[in-house]
Amino acid sequence: MSDRVVGTGFSYSCRVGFHAYEQEIRQEILVDFEVDTDWRAAARRDLPEGIVDYFEVDRALRARLESRDYQIIEAIAEDVAWILCTRFAVRAARVKVTKHPLGMKVQAVAVECLRHPADYEGEIG
Repeated sequence: MSDRVVGTGFSYSCRVGFHAYEQEIRQEILVDFEVDTDWRAAARRDLPEGIVDYFEVDRALRARLESRDYQIIEAIAEDVAWILCTRFAVRAARVKVTKHPLGMKVQAVAVECLRHPADYEGEIG
């Protein structure tokens, strides 16, 4: 059995890009995620122990993403997946990161990844 928590539209101000003009500014990136988990015990007790707390997810993501400089959004997606898989009780994490490219007639670009806690075995989140 697997339960799912879905987070949509988490917004962060990041320095991301490998072009010189992008490295001087902060840009909004959006993070969406889906995590497979098991919330049955918490739901039966109606208590928040053992759940994926989206407030804590947001706090961890904001601290990480807004304090680093990135060249590519793929690195942001990997950081998000790493945090979800190492700090929260998840079986799998699917992460989508969206950016609105500057100076282009493009609505948005996005990357997605699927990771499991075993992908980060031995790493501490």
